[in-house]
Amino acid sequence: MVYKIQRLLFLLAVLPSLAQTNSLNNEDLSRLSYDELYQIMVSESDSVLLNSTFKIYVKKAINKNDTLQLAQAYRLRSYNLAYPEGIKSVDSSMTIAKTINHIDKKDFDEFMALAHYTKGALFYTNDMNYPAVEECIKSYQYARKTDNKKLVVNILIFIADIKAVYGQEDEAILLQRQTLNFLEANKTTIEEYENYYYYWTEQMSRCFLFSKELDSAAKYIDIGILLAKKTNDEKQLRSFKIQQSKLNFYLGNFEASKDSLNKYIEEQNGQSMYLEERNELSIADDLFYLGMIEGEYGNTSKKKQYFLKIDSIIKSKNYPLRDNFNEVYQFLLKEAISENDNLKTNEYLHRLVYYDSLLLTTQKQLREITLKKFDLPMQEEEKQMLGDIISTKSKWLTWFYVLSGIMLIGLSAYYTKYSRIKKRLAYALSHRIDLDIPTLLPERQEADDNKLDEEIVAKVLRNLKDWEEQKGFLDSNLTQQTLAKELNTNSAYLSQVINVHKKQNFASYLKDLRITYAINDLKSNPGIVQTKSMVQIAEMYGFNTVGVFSKAFKDKIGVTPGVFFKRIIEHSQRKIS
Repeated sequence: MVYKIQRLLFLLAVLPSLAQTNSLNNEDLSRLSYDELYQIMVSESDSVLLNSTFKIYVKKAINKNDTLQLAQAYRLRSYNLAYPEGIKSVDSSMTIAKTINHIDKKDFDEFMALAHYTKGALFYTNDMNYPAVEECIKSYQYARKTDNKKLVVNILIFIADIKAVYGQEDEAILLQRQTLNFLEANKTTIEEYENYYYYWTEQMSRCFLFSKELDSAAKYIDIGILLAKKTNDEKQLRSFKIQQSKLNFYLGNFEASKDSLNKYIEEQNGQSMYLEERNELSIADDLFYLGMIEGEYGNTSKKKQYFLKIDSIIKSKNYPLRDNFNEVYQFLLKEAISENDNLKTNEYLHRLVYYDSLLLTTQKQLREITLKKFDLPMQEEEKQMLGDIISTKSKWLTWFYVLSGIMLIGLSAYYTKYSRIKKRLAYALSHRIDLDIPTLLPERQEADDNKLDEEIVAKVLRNLKDWEEQKGFLDSNLTQQTLAKELNTNSAYLSQVINVHKKQNFASYLKDLRITYAINDLKSNPGIVQTKSMVQIAEMYGFNTVGVFSKAFKDKIGVTPGVFFKRIIEHSQRKIS
């Protein structure tokens, strides 16, 4: 989730190396063109040179009475200032631009598009997501006016990524597909198209990871790895490999995930190139996955070590919002409670409440602003474009039939989907929900079954049945290793028994037990919905995160927990009345 400002301003300043500029003096600088001064301003030169370049840029603009270039100088300066001085500098640049009496509208719009995008980048770098999105939407509006295709692509990818991170995964994937269509349609006119496609591919794989659509995520990660190898781009290759390690975690390939993450995170022969390229919050995200892997292995102490490292990083950054941090404090809180550490219990409880509240507030704010200021206007723009096409006399009839067909198909698909969901919800409310009964390829089942000792299998299944009846699956800390130990068998044998006789892998089996019990229990005890938060309800049934709980719920009965809870409450109130 974490990106440096250079990453957010991707390709807006793809420039040659300027290491030699550090030795330039004021006389040398004064002879440079605006473009050459621009290159220095967006480089990573030392602060003395950057400050001198800014002064020369301003002086040059004043001497030539070029107010727009004066505004440009203040915008570029904001890259190299700390918050909030950088915001003030870019605000000054927009104020200066607005004072110009006679200016070509396209030049003004082009500048304002870049200025708002720069301001959005500064907000985002300082973990101010709401104003960051607001500024990027303003930038998008100006960029469309000036037909700045590269900036349009950057903004669409950025907004899609924000949507994915904060609970709008389906909308994010749709927006990314629209972005690719736009990118492909303008392939011949966008310079360095391949770099943009790299960037899009990486973000698309992230969207699918957030939505837990693992097959699709794997597809785009593989594409990215092939492209990086083809172009010998080591930096992009490392980035996709890190994505792949996180994919492996969700697939249950813990050893592969751990090996890959350790390869890039652990210091080898001093500071690694990987650590130099990524900031501390990016590394904290990777440490999270290492900690979760140790938890899957039952190594609670190692998991705690990783999470304490994350806590240390978060403190140093004044507790910014990231998608996994609430899970970190859920775990640390449970550990502190088990150790009777009252001081740490209070600290971690405070942090957990803080992150839960901040996440919900941020999700609500971002959903409101993207809907009102981006999604709806974008839909109106698309309708207007379709209207213009339809109004062309030579194509009117064709488009009428095409759109009518599309609308009929869409309405039919929507009605079919709505009816199916309505029936599933009605059935879920009126009938007891049963465990899934997946199918396993016969040859695979027979091959695995031949390896198992019948007496041991019978014993494991009896113990497993007792464990299910005792609701052992509600333990949120449960792992395959801890259950195997509880059932007096080993992890590999337990996995085989579950694969053959439950026809699922362990993770799917455990999730189905929890969500099936949760749905039936909530129907029997509607008061739970009215007295507990979503986080508390998820934890009651063994789920560590609301996201996993919600997805499991929707996969099981076709609706989100919120819709189901509402119907339970309505049904309960009708009974009382």
